[in-house]
Order: sequence, then structure tokens, then C-alpha cells
Amino acid sequence: MAIGVAVLLLALSATPTLSQLIFLMEPPPRLSFSNSTGARVSCAAHGSPAPAISWLTEDGVPVSDIPGLREALPNGTLWLGAFSAAQYRSDVHAAVYRCRAAATVGTILSRDMRVEAVMDVPWEVRVQPTHGVAGGTALLTCAASASVRSHVSVTRWFRDGAVLSPMSGDAGGRYMIGGSRGDILVIKEARSEDTSGYSCEAQHALTGDKRRSGPAMVAVSHQTSSMAPRMITITEDETVPQGGDIRLVCCAIGSPPPTYSWFRHANGRLSPVSNNIRISVSDQVLVIRRAQTSDSGVWTCRAHNQYGEQRRDARLRVRSRLVVSVHPQLQVANSGSSVTFNCSVEGGEARVRWLHDGVPVGGGERTLRIHGVVRVHRGMYQCFAERDLDSAQAAAELRLGDTAPELHYTFIEQALHPGPALALHCSASGSPPPRFTWLLDMQPVEEHNTQQRSISQFMSPNGDVVSYLNITSVRPEDGGRYTCRAHNSRGMVEHSTRLNVYGPPSIRNTGPMRVVAGVNTTIYCPYSGFPISEIRWQRGGLDVASSGGRALSGLGGELLLWPAEPADAGMYSCRVTAPSGQYAQKDVQIFVRNPPKIAGFYFPEDLVEGSSIQVLCGITSGDKPVYFSWLKDGQHIPPGLQVEEKTLDEFSFLIFSHLTSKHSGEYTCVASNSAAEVNHTARLAVKVAPSWVYEPQDVSALLGTQILAHCVTKGYPEPRITWMKGQSSSTTDFRPLSRLEVPLTVLSNGSLTAPAAERAHEGKYMCRADNGVGRGLSKVITVSVNEPAHFEFSSRNMSVRRTSSTSLMCEARGDPPIQLHWTHNMQRLDLTTYRVSVSEKRSDSGASSTLTIAHAQRRDSGVYRCRAENSYGRDELLIYLAVQEFPEAPRGLVVHQREGRAALLAWRRGYDGNARLRAYRLQYRVVGDAQRTADWTDAPTRELLPDLITHRQESLEPESEEILEYRVDGLRPATAYALRLAAVNDIGDSEYSESVIVQTLEEVPSEPPRNVEVQADAPGELLVKWQAPPQESWNGELVGYAVWWRGENVSRALTVAGWAAARARLSALRAHSRYEVRVRAVNAVGAGPASTPLATTTLEDVPEAAPQHVRCEALSAQSIRVWWEPPPPTTRGGLLLGYEISYQAVDAAGTSEGEGVWERRRAGGAETLVAGLRAGNYSLHVAARTAVGAGPHAHVHCATLDDVPGPPLDIKALANSEDSIIVSWLAPAMKNGKIRHYTVYNRPQRTGQHSHMMILHTSDEEEYHVEIRGLQEHQMYEFWVTAATAAGEGEMSLIVAKKPSSRAGAKLWSFPRRIVAAEGSRVSIPCGAAGAPAPLLAWSRRHAPVAATDARLRVEGHRLIISKLEASLADNYTCVARNPWGEDRGAWQLRALRRAARPRLRLAAAAPAALMLAWDASDAQSYILEHARADGPWQSTWLAGAARAHALRRLACGAAYKLRLTAVSRAGASPPSDVLAASTSGGPSKPASEKHLITTNSSCIRLNLLTWDSNGCPLSQFVVSVRAFEETSWRSETVELNPHPMTICGLTSATWYHLRVVATSTAGTSTGTYYFSTLTEDGERIPAPAQFPAGGEGAAAGGGGAALLAAAAALLTALLLLAALAYKRNSTASCFRKGYEQSGVSEEDKSVEKRDNRRNCQQVYTSSPIKHPNKKEQQEMYEISPYATFSMAGGASDAGAASAAGTLRTFGRAEPAPLSAAPPHTHTHRSPADSDEYTLSRAMTLMVRRTESDSDSSGSPCAECNSSVSYRMPIAPAKDEVFRAVTDSSAESAGDARSLSARAERPHDKRRRARRHAPPGARYQQRQEQERRDFTIHV
Repeated sequence: MAIGVAVLLLALSATPTLSQLIFLMEPPPRLSFSNSTGARVSCAAHGSPAPAISWLTEDGVPVSDIPGLREALPNGTLWLGAFSAAQYRSDVHAAVYRCRAAATVGTILSRDMRVEAVMDVPWEVRVQPTHGVAGGTALLTCAASASVRSHVSVTRWFRDGAVLSPMSGDAGGRYMIGGSRGDILVIKEARSEDTSGYSCEAQHALTGDKRRSGPAMVAVSHQTSSMAPRMITITEDETVPQGGDIRLVCCAIGSPPPTYSWFRHANGRLSPVSNNIRISVSDQVLVIRRAQTSDSGVWTCRAHNQYGEQRRDARLRVRSRLVVSVHPQLQVANSGSSVTFNCSVEGGEARVRWLHDGVPVGGGERTLRIHGVVRVHRGMYQCFAERDLDSAQAAAELRLGDTAPELHYTFIEQALHPGPALALHCSASGSPPPRFTWLLDMQPVEEHNTQQRSISQFMSPNGDVVSYLNITSVRPEDGGRYTCRAHNSRGMVEHSTRLNVYGPPSIRNTGPMRVVAGVNTTIYCPYSGFPISEIRWQRGGLDVASSGGRALSGLGGELLLWPAEPADAGMYSCRVTAPSGQYAQKDVQIFVRNPPKIAGFYFPEDLVEGSSIQVLCGITSGDKPVYFSWLKDGQHIPPGLQVEEKTLDEFSFLIFSHLTSKHSGEYTCVASNSAAEVNHTARLAVKVAPSWVYEPQDVSALLGTQILAHCVTKGYPEPRITWMKGQSSSTTDFRPLSRLEVPLTVLSNGSLTAPAAERAHEGKYMCRADNGVGRGLSKVITVSVNEPAHFEFSSRNMSVRRTSSTSLMCEARGDPPIQLHWTHNMQRLDLTTYRVSVSEKRSDSGASSTLTIAHAQRRDSGVYRCRAENSYGRDELLIYLAVQEFPEAPRGLVVHQREGRAALLAWRRGYDGNARLRAYRLQYRVVGDAQRTADWTDAPTRELLPDLITHRQESLEPESEEILEYRVDGLRPATAYALRLAAVNDIGDSEYSESVIVQTLEEVPSEPPRNVEVQADAPGELLVKWQAPPQESWNGELVGYAVWWRGENVSRALTVAGWAAARARLSALRAHSRYEVRVRAVNAVGAGPASTPLATTTLEDVPEAAPQHVRCEALSAQSIRVWWEPPPPTTRGGLLLGYEISYQAVDAAGTSEGEGVWERRRAGGAETLVAGLRAGNYSLHVAARTAVGAGPHAHVHCATLDDVPGPPLDIKALANSEDSIIVSWLAPAMKNGKIRHYTVYNRPQRTGQHSHMMILHTSDEEEYHVEIRGLQEHQMYEFWVTAATAAGEGEMSLIVAKKPSSRAGAKLWSFPRRIVAAEGSRVSIPCGAAGAPAPLLAWSRRHAPVAATDARLRVEGHRLIISKLEASLADNYTCVARNPWGEDRGAWQLRALRRAARPRLRLAAAAPAALMLAWDASDAQSYILEHARADGPWQSTWLAGAARAHALRRLACGAAYKLRLTAVSRAGASPPSDVLAASTSGGPSKPASEKHLITTNSSCIRLNLLTWDSNGCPLSQFVVSVRAFEETSWRSETVELNPHPMTICGLTSATWYHLRVVATSTAGTSTGTYYFSTLTEDGERIPAPAQFPAGGEGAAAGGGGAALLAAAAALLTALLLLAALAYKRNSTASCFRKGYEQSGVSEEDKSVEKRDNRRNCQQVYTSSPIKHPNKKEQQEMYEISPYATFSMAGGASDAGAASAAGTLRTFGRAEPAPLSAAPPHTHTHRSPADSDEYTLSRAMTLMVRRTESDSDSSGSPCAECNSSVSYRMPIAPAKDEVFRAVTDSSAESAGDARSLSARAERPHDKRRRARRHAPPGARYQQRQEQERRDFTIHV
């Protein structure tokens, strides 16, 4: 046992220290997340050992992983993935989750987390304005879409694009932002200039996305009449978290504008709201900062003027955060004791529930009491507080101290035979660790110790004490009732059961047994042995059950004393009997003991300190001796309490000589004797008068800060704290706070507090404590509220017109004295000047100072700082004074970027006159518009509001100037505009800036082609017709059209070159299919809008495919069933009307029999029965049929069932010797199937018996013979033959008779007949003969003898063989057989069948996807038409013999085909016709012109692939390859044709490149190769290289020969150009002569300037001056220096009017133009938005045209060429402009490209023809003179 104890102590010392379990990271009560982002929620807890983290659902089930949607990660994180709307699951995305932390000490659960997945839907915000009255209030509300409103808050407000006050509010300005989400903007003192565009910016809290609303205009009208206030809005219901800020907004309209007051509802009364540090009123807005729960309630807004008032209530709810705490957090309790946990909840009312290790316990009370603590009570206890959707929790731990033992494992009853070993096992826990005692029949096992028994005891790793009773070899005497008893200082627990060992009965000796009176007692007989049949208890020789006493015998033979009484004492006998009759019997002495019984006692309730008392504890019954002891609060009475104990035999006294509060408690009297221990408890409560724990002290607080006055007392009962406030200077007039309207709160500990000190809080306060004992306590303190110097507002804006006077006032509040100081721009004011003066006023509540400035000057603008200071603090008021005047005109107006309908203007801000610039005024007009005057009189204007203008810094330098930009929209493409700008502030307008001229770029056509028609005029084809769109919608040079069609889930496109093109044919379409067709107009920029889709169905055609899976079966010898499946739906060519079945009889080899006539039938379904046949083989063709005709045939061979054949056609019997006869016969004419064999019968004449023999049929033989031997000479024999098929034996032939003869003459057993064979075939003519001796054979021809030397003829045996039949061999052949006894001859007629004539195939017509073929008539039975493309495989088509034409459809467009036709007749197939080479219409696509195809910038190339001519065949794809000159590998991309140009980026700037475009269509591929160069980073072009590589295919031209050829080409080109120039000097400009040109680029046009001139007609510019002094009507061009400025007359209404000065400016080299993401413009300088147009890089040339008449634009697409004056506009390059034109393509001339850098400019002689509608002469002359004055250039 000593060893066991040592092990136990060692195990206790090694027990690890456990730490309390708490959450470090707890899930939030609510989790909202977007389905596009998903969410992660972390959960972490602390404890030792480390807890295990898991997640549970609302019903407590562990969270299962759902792939892609939900996963509980090992680190404690709950992952919710992004999901689509279709993946939404309510059990995942609208569920409740909990986090669980489990450890050895227990389990805790987190608060419930309610998950709400919000679908990411499109949303927007918009501003809703209200109508404002001048001087009153205007209000705007920012409202988000209803679906996201709860997740969106407003981040910023804008006015005319400028950000308004921050969210904290501009307390001193006219703008206030209100609402819990910042969604209300209040404009105070509304003015007419407030009529601006207001917008808001909102942010989605879950996704972070921001949206900005469009501007909303506020209408401010002037007061018109008197009107009482009328509320238009108020923040009616707002919720704000505790500690947050809120602005309650109240807005009303009235005339005059109303004033506002705010009130607070308190105690049923309205109290006016006064300003303090935390709460301030600014007219319509009530601002509450750092909101407290006391702010919750109703606030009333009152709007009033002289005509009335109106009130509205605003309800505010301050949402406090729930905070839960459990006290104590850790309790250690002994077994059997009671434990109490208290749950405290802050943040308002909430429901409470308790959990123990995650399992609900207790009720909804905030106190949890646990009585009779046992082991199961240990663990973690949590208090959960829940309110609405908010919840919180806190945890505490209950650890066990000294606990009574608890058994965890016990042994069971069992029966054993003697011999085996046995171990009885028990385990228990407790504190201190229990010890085990083993008993056998209630006697310690140690008393029965033998070598056979041993006891071990140790502590397990989990802290349980384990004990074993080991028996090495069980014996019968070891049987009995075993008990394991665990006991420690806190109690005892035991377990008993029997161990039965087979053996005779035996009873152990036991001592007397003692029982306690009044207690139910069970006494077991201490026997051993097994089995036992009876156990009997006797007393006085009688059975207890029959003795009439109270003792009873239980079912198991136990003695029951229930309850035991003194009369039960005595001697009892136990008798145990075995089934064999053996028994054992012994006596047992029982003594009954009486426990003590205590008489009740109690303490008086009116005991106070100083009293004395004694209490008596006595017993009324019980055995002696009795021992007494006393406990206080469960412990021995401490000696320091000076309590005296006196004990007698049956009594014990407790004497208190002087009571104090320390004596209070529960006193227990314990009485014990040998029977039991009993106790009685009474409570002693000593009443104690209150005393101070923390005596109140005077309190001083700053205004708006917290007031806290402590008042803490002690006493018994608990003293009641009451606070009162003095009402006057008297020290006796105090009233309870509950009767006053002072916002003060008394805390649970008695302290007095106010969240924000106010003036009303000042005064005398009394704290009174009373518990009914003594006089109580009271203390009067003084609460002082000190107000630091402060301003109601921190800043204010003021403005004054220049030369006017103004006064700046600052009013400070606070305790006096207050010092006020002024500074201007951080400098002291100079008060010595007459213009500045300061005056002050002081009062009890503060001081004010007024700064007066007379005759304000610009230098008076700035920041005026008024500083106020007193003993408690300081504050500053900033006054921003703006001396306002007229603004200056904007500076540096330039065009940064041009688009088709817009231009980006940039300028620098001029001096704003120290007033807010309300807008800029833009004025613009069309230059040279004949419909308007050439001045600014009627020019349209635009107000550019600030929110429409963007701002950027000129550079990255901090001090760089700000650049303002505005995008002018609503312009017309390809039109010149003059623009100028003025600034507008509150004072007035500035002068206009210098004007700038801009030419808008081209755009894609804005309208689709008109009158689009689609006609189905041929099978598989559609004819599309259209008319050009209106010319004003071309938006540039129209280069062609693109046709898109869609059907069968396939979309194809076709381009048509030329603006005048009006039709296109769509081919290779499926017949009888629906197609949707769209047409777009295409210019050099791209494709315009598509026309309205037209849906058309193509015409029906014959089916394209044959029926599928044609099968047949023979039903009889005369009928065949044929069935099939229809052709695929896409190949039916229309509505199937039925099927056409063609058939003819054929032999076994498939050759037609007879004349080869095809029989035809029609069937309506997919099955038919062909009847009326004769047995045999048939060839069948099945074709589907539409209304147009039958399609391709499907072929199948079939055979009917066999029938019995007819008789052999002929038979012979010829004597061949004295005992043999040769019988020969011809095959039946009616075979009726396949002949299997022949049966030859013979019999002697006139006898009935016959014999027969069988001869097999050979498929290629018509003649058979057999020699029958063993016959008798001179005996007549009869012979006949039958044929047999699978159906049976047929009819017999004729019977012939013959007798053998030894002198048989020669006879032919072969049958002379007519033989028909095809030319070229092998022919065998049989000539068999019989006779004795054997005859000799000789052959002859009718027209020529059979020459032995004729190699074409040879004799093999009895056959004449012709290896290859020719027409010349067709003849009559005679065979003669001779022997001595006779001769015989036979003649055979051989006919040669000619093959069908070789057909002559010809092309009848060609279509884009079809070829119509024809041929002459012939006697062919059928035709085989074959076609192939290029080297592709041949494809064949079977045609009936009656066909004379055929259309091959579904061919490739523009493709070349080989065709041949073969005729088939009985004689076989003819030689194929000559191969016919034919092509479908259309052809390979044509490369696009470089000027329409290519556009570049510094790093990208844009290709307008729609300019590639399809040439009638749809384009399928383009392979675009690019490489630099010095590179060896190509960079390639594959694209399909679509309406948008393609862009290749990532190129190196200032680099020459090869471009190779390979276009693929059904007609093949076409390749275009080009040269182009990227621009420099500054947007400049680079010069052409001295020599271009050859072709662009990778090999550069080398050697002198190439250079010589290039020079010759350049010389030839120059001569041609000179000739062209000479011609053009006497002709009008090509732009006006031709209008729209499709020709290539000429040498002259390869100058970039000239090509632009050619396109823009009037926008002529050169790089050198050109003059024509001798030609009055010629253009005059002047070279203008870069950055030069010129005056330009503004124009007047008459000749004498003075002109307003204007300017034109030129620009120098282009600025750097980095690439942007915008699409490029075309090579011809027509650019979409954000493109980089060609600029005048070296000098700007302005051309002024003076002509007498305008050009005639009728019939020409150059609609913009008729303006009388045109300009080359100045363009300032911008960073987002990227594309400009490139050099010429190699497809035109490499020599021209190489000479680009050296090419000289040539003047153009361009004349204008009269406009169709010419103006009257006088008006025209006046306008011409006006234009001459307006655009005179002054250098």
C-alpha cells in the first residue's frame, strides 16, 4: 500500500496546469458579404492546453464542407466562397453559425453569427433636389438603388464638379451634410447662384465599389408672396451607434424664410436645445457628436416666421453595443457546496440565457445558482445576452476544489470455476485524490489476506485513481460480496456485487453488525459457494418472513430492515442451501444505534452592533455520548471573533459578548455519536449603521465633459444612496434629482454622473445614505462647470467686392476674462492705417470683437484669425475673406485632342477675381459656314459648370500649374470650328480668350444603308440590295459596305468595295433555310450601325444528301421490302414530298439483265414494298424528293427469295462409246434464284426404275454436260434434267432417248446460239463433240477464216477463246466435228456490244457556290459525275441515264474545280470525258489600300480590315504578321472579320516594320505586304530608310542590280508624275472632279500633306510657301512660323462696322504622346475618340482661299468641300492621343517610299465649280469681301 500512495502523489505532482478558456477572435453578430467577393471569418481561442476550434450550424451540427461554397479551415477560419445566383443556398448564405472552442477545461460557444449574402446587382445613385426659395433652404438627397441602399453610404458631395465640405460638416459655411449616411445636403440661405449641378459619390460597404450620380440642378426662386412655413422633409427616424456622430436635418419652405428651433422631449416637456461642445444647432441641422444612449428619444424641430409655424418630430435611436461580463470569472468549489454566477449586461435590455460546456442550463435569470456541486458541474459557463439581431457573451469557469469521490468504473457480478486468476477493477476521482478500500462481505480484505490476494492502486493520466484486487487462483472460499470503497476528506462512495465460485456452501465468521435507527438497512449473508438454491433468515428459530416481525427477506436472500428500529436488535441466523441438499448456517448479531436529534435554534433579527447574545444547541434524543462542534459559514469559528463555546453532555452554548458586523454569518451546530452526525444552521445578522467608503468631494468639470461624483458607503442592510440638488443659496432647500429636469444619472455604486457637463449642472448637491440603522450619512458638495473660451464655429467664409467695406466679427463664449487677438495671414494687423479698425464688447457669457475694413483691396484677401483665451482653454476662429472682382480671361487655350463629334480643350486658369468661378462660357461657330455670318454675333454659347471640367497638373512637379480640360461634345464630324472661352464668377464675366480653330475627325457612319432588300432568287443564294445612307451620315469617306448574315448558328461576312456599290450575292447557303442579313456602311474609320435585320428563307432545292441507312429484305420470291432513314434535316433542301425508288434486275455480278431499263416508284414514307418481281437479284436506288426534284441516290443490292426454277432450256443425249452416253443441257431461262445444282436422270426405256446424278451449277456457265457410263450397248435409255434452287427442284426438261454405240458418229453436244458480249471482254465459244472414235474439231468464220496466226483467237480444248473482243471480231463462227462415222457442225453468232460514247461535258453557268453543267444525249443507262478541287480527292455523283444537265451546289466560292463525266451502259463504263476546268464566280480577296487600312502611333498599329475587298466570297479569317526590319521572326495574330478594327500593340517607337496580311476565304488566300513606321515618343514621324527590304518577306534587297532596278523605277515614276502634274494644271482638283475615288495612291499623294489635302479638299497645307501672283483665283499660301500669333477680325454686320480683334495661333513640334487604351484612328487622319491626329510638327501653314464661286458638290461624297474658307487647326498633343498616319505601303512602290524624305512639294492648281444653289450676287460679293477682311493675316 505504501508503494501505491507514492505513485499516487507522484502522479498528482505531474498534473499539467490548466488555464481558463476565452475567445481571442470571436465572429461578429452579423456578417453581410457580396456574392462576388465571398467572405472569411476567423475564430481563435486561448487556453492551456490549446483548444480545438470548430464551426456549428444553428442546430448544433458541425459545419460540413461544400466544395466551392463553404469550408471550415483547420486554422479556425470559416471560408465562404464567391458564388453565382444559381449557386445560392439558403442553408449556406442565409444561415446562423457558431464557433466552438473545446479543451480539457470545458467548451465555449461564440455568439450567433447571422450570415447574409448580398447579391451583387447593378446599382446607381441619383440626387433628388427640392425646390428652394431665395434666402431660405434648399435640400438635396442622395438615394441609392433600393436593392443596395442598406449597404451604401455617401462619401462625398460635389458642386459643379468641385468637392464640397468634408463629411464632418462645414459648420461655418452655408453647406451642411446630414443623415446617418451623409445622404442629405442642406444649402442654407439659398441664392440664385446656387442653381448649380450637384452630385454625390456613394460607396458600397461590401464590395468597395463607388458610384457617382449625375448632376442635379437646384432651382432657387425668388420670394413671391407671404407663406407660413411648410415642412418639406425631416430626418424622421435615425439610428446611430454609440459614440458616433449624427446630423438631424429639418427643412421647411416659407416666405419670408423661416427660422428654426430645436427642442428635446424630457419628462413630458419640451426643453430647448442649447449649444455645447457635443451638441450644436445650426438652423436646420442638429449636430450630435459622440452620441450617448441618453441622446435616444424624440427631438422636435420648429420652423416659424411671422405668418405661422410648423413642428415635426425626429426620433433618434442610439444603438449601444451589448457588453456582457460574468462574475466571478473563476470559481473553485468543493463537492457539495453551492456556486453562484452573476451575469451583467451593459447596452440596454436584452434576453439572457446560460450554457454549460455548450449545453443550455438554467433559465432566463441573470444569476445562475448551482447547488450540491459534483464533478459533472465543472467546466465553462457562458452567459449570452441577445437583443434583436445583436448578441454578446462572456464565460466563467467552475473548477472543483475538494470534492467527494465519484466512481467511474466498477466490476460486475460473475460466476467462476475454481482455478483461474481474477482482477476486480474500480476507478474514481475526487479532490483530494481518493483512496480505495476493498471489503469482502463488509470486512476489509486485509483481514482475509492470503498469498492468493493482492491490492494495487495508482493514478491514471486523466487524474482518476485506479485500484485492482487481484486473485491469482480463485477458490470456492473466495466467493462472496466484494465492495470497493473510495473515500477522501470530503466523503465516501462504494460499489458492491457478488463473486460466485463453484463449490459447496459455506458462511464466514463475522462480528456484530451495527445499524442506525430510522435508516433503511440491508444485511447480506456472508456466504460462499455456488450454486445456491435457498437463503433463509431466522430469528428465534422462526423464519423472519413468518415470525410476524418487521424484518423481511429480500428476493436475493438479503435481510431487510426498512427502517431499522431498536426492536430489530437481536440474534439472527442465516442458512444457505445448495441444490444438492448441502447447507451451511451461522448466527449474526445485530445492534441498533440511535442518532442524535437537535432541537432547533435561531438568532433574533433586531441585533445591532454592541449587543450580546447566547444561543443553545441541545439534543432531544440519541445514544450517548454526544459530541458537539460549531461552524461559521462552513468553517471552524476563527478565534479572533472572540466567540465563546461551552458544551455539556446534552447541550452546547455559543456566547457573543459584544456583536460586531464581523459576527454576521451562518452558524452551524454539529452533533455526532456512534450512530450518525447531524447539524442545524441559523443565520446571525448584525445591523450596522452606514459609513463612508468613499466620501463625496467637490467636482469641477469643463463644459461638455463628463461629471462624476463618487458616493460609496457600507452598512447592513445595504444603505440606500439618494442624491439631491440645492435649489437656492440656502443649504436646506434640496430636492431629489428625479423631480428635476437635470440630465444626471445615479450609478449602481451610488456615484453621480452626467455624460456632458452643462451650465444647468452647476450647484450644490447632497449625497444621503440610509439603511434604517442609526441617523444615516449625508454630505453636500459643489459641482462647478467651467467653460473654456471657445467659438460656436471654427471657421467662416466671407466675401466683399473690391472697394467696398466689410466687418469681420468674432464672438467667443466662456468664463471671463477672455482675451481676443487678430492676425492676418499669420501676421499682426497693422491698425495704424485708416482702413482697418477693431472694436470689442464684453459680457458675462463671453466677449466679441469686430474688425472693420474700409475700401477693400486685393491684398486684404486672406485668412483672418481671431484667437480667444481664458484660464480654462483657448480657441481660434478662422475667417476666410475674399476680396472679389471680375475674373481674367483663361490663358493658353489649345485643342488637346480631337474626335469625330468632340474636341478636348485645355487652358490655364486666369485670375479668378478671388471669387468662385461659377462657370466658363464657351463660344463656338462653324468656320466658313455659308448659312451664318462670319463673326461671333449669333455663335452658340455653353455654360461649362465646374463638375464638367477636369483638372490635372501640368507636370509631376509640386508647383506645376493646373491644367483645366473640357470635352466639347455635339460637334459634327469633319467640320472646322472656331472656339473661344471666357470665365464667369459671382461678380461678372471676363473677356474672351484668343480663339482656336479645330477640325473634327471622321467617325464611322452614323446611319445604316437605306432600303435594304433581300431576295431569294436561286437555291442556296440570296441577293442583297441597298442604297447608300444619307451623305450627311457618312462622317467621312465611304469606302464600301459589309454584309453580315447569320443562320444555322454560323455568322459570315462579305465586304463590297465602293461607295456606289448597291448589291451583293450571298452564296453557299443552305436551301430552304432562314437567314438574317445586316448591312453596314464602311468608311476609313470603320463600320457604321447595322441595318435592321432582315430575315429571309432561301429557295427550295433538291436534297443535298441521299437517304441514310438504306436497307432491304426479301419478303417472297416476288417482293422486297425497302426502308431507310431521311437525310439529315440540314441537307433536305426543303420540305420532303416523298422518295423515288429506282430498281432493275441484275445478275450475280451486278450487271443489268436485258436492256437495263430502270423501273421507278414513289413512296411517301421511309418504307416501301416492291412487288411484282421475279425471283433474282436487284439493284435499287432511293432518293429523297422535294418540289424541285429528287436528290442524290442511295444504292443497295437486294435479292428476292428463291423460287423453283424452270426447265433447262435445251437437252441433248449423244452416244459416245459402247457403254457411255454424253448428256448436255442449257441452264433454265427462268432461273428464279440461284441455281445450286442440276439432277441428271436416266433409265432404260420402258422400265420404271431410274438413276440420277447431281451436277453443281457454275455461276459463269450456261452450258453443262456429263458422260454417263456403265450402260449396255444397244439398250435404249431415256434422259432428262432438272435444276434446283433453295426453294426446291424445278420442272424437268424434255426426255430424250439414246442408246450407246461403239460406232457413234461425230455429234456436237454443245448448243450453237447467239452470244452477246461487251467490247474488250473475254469471250469463250464452246464446241463440244461426242463420238467413237473421238471426233476432230475445225473452226471457221463467215467473213474470214480463223487463222492460226491471229493472236486474238486461240483454241483451248473444245473452246474458241477471244481474249479481248473487238468490233471486227463480231462474226458467225462455225465449228465442224468429224470422225469416221460422221460429222456435225454448228454456227455461233457473236455480237459485240459497244460501250457508251465518251460524253462531252460543258459548263452552262457559274455562281458563287454552284456550277451548272450540261452534256449531249447518249444511250447510257446512267452517268457518274466526278468533281475535285485542286489536288483534292474526287467526289462522284450518280445520275440517271435520262439526265442531260446537273447543278453542283454547295461549292466553295471563287474556287477552281476539275470535272469529268462517265457514261455507263450494258457494255460498261465509257472513258471519262475530258477534264473540264471551271471556277465558281468570285475570287480571292483583294488587298486593301494602305491609306484605308493602316494607322499607327508610337507603340501600336490599327488595321481596318473591313477595307479588304472580299471579291464576292466571304472572308473567314486574317493572319496578320508584323516584324521590324532588323528582326527575323514574325509576330502573328489570327482574327476574324468583325465591325471593329484590330489593334496590335507592344511595338517599338520610331521603328520601321514589315506588315503582312494574309486573308483567307473560300476562294483561297491573298496576301498584302506593307511598310509602316511607328511614331516617336514625342509623336513625330521618322524618315524613310535609304533602302527598303524587298517585299517584306524577310529577304532584304541586296546587290547593285536591285539598287539599279529601284533607281529605274523611281525615275520612271517621277516622269509619270511630271506628266500627271502637267495635266492637272489645266484641270480641276480631283476631289471636286471625281468626288469619291477608289483608285490607288499616286506618287503625288504619297506626301502626307498632299494626301491630307486630297482628303480634306480645302484643308490644304504645305511645308513651304507657295504663291501664284499671276492667277487671281488661285489659292494663296503663306508659311507661318511655329508658335506665331495672328490677329483675326471678328467681323461686323456691315462694311463700316469696326471689327473685334481675334487671334490665330500656330504650334510647334508635337508633345510626347504616350499610348492610351483608346482605339486608333485611320491612316487618313480620321480618328475616333482619344486619337493622336497628325499635327504641324515643323510649321503651321494657314491657307486662305479666295474664290468667286464655290465648288459643286452634287453627286460627290465630298460634302464638306464647299466651305469658302478652311483652316488647318492648331492641335496641342495630349498624352492620350496615340494614332497618326503612316507611310505608304510596299504594295504601291518601294521606290516611292524610299524617296519620301527627299520629295519636294508641288503646288496644286485647284479650281472650284459653282455651287448648285448659288447665293445672290450682291450678297455673295459682300460675304466674300467680309471673309477677306476677317482672315487677313498680320505677320
